[in-house]
Amino acid sequence: MLGSIEMTLGDEWSKVLSPREREIALLVAEGLSNKEVARQLGLSDGTVKICLHTIFQKLGARNRYSLIVQKHLGTGTSTG
Repeated sequence: MLGSIEMTLGDEWSKVLSPREREIALLVAEGLSNKEVARQLGLSDGTVKICLHTIFQKLGARNRYSLIVQKHLGTGTSTG
């Protein structure tokens, strides 16, 4: 599954994010809530929230929407 995540998110995300961060970013970019991501990955809501904060910082994303845009454009940094 990790290989498909890397292909979906592009090389930049693979270089910057840890495997767990890539998993979380992909699920969030697919539209899942923090609670849904936590449930799917067996994490607490708080862990997902903290990971998202780190993901946003690493990618220069301002919000969940930025992750969706990056996923679909295949870019590693936020465009807006």
